[in-house]
Amino acid sequence: MTRFSAIAVALIATTPALAQDQQDLCENTAVIVGDAVTARADGASAQEAASMVGDAMDADSAFKGAVQPIVDWVYTLPQDQLTDEVAVAYQEQCLAQ
Repeated sequence: MTRFSAIAVALIATTPALAQDQQDLCENTAVIVGDAVTARADGASAQEAASMVGDAMDADSAFKGAVQPIVDWVYTLPQDQLTDEVAVAYQEQCLAQ
């Protein structure tokens, strides 16, 4: 199982997948990826990034449970991959699932 597949499985388990269509799920989680990449590139720790990303979301967001697994995944990426393209690639792969 690739790292992306593993994160996708975790996200499906932590978000109400039945209530969300694939497009919505992928778009919203790609935003989390982008925010996590930005936080990491700015020097935030994984814990700080998860807090910042989660705090920026609506309190009742169905995607709050996805923040920590996504942030954890982003912090496994090599430094040279921390570009705007990560969120784009993530969304493309998510939609292909």
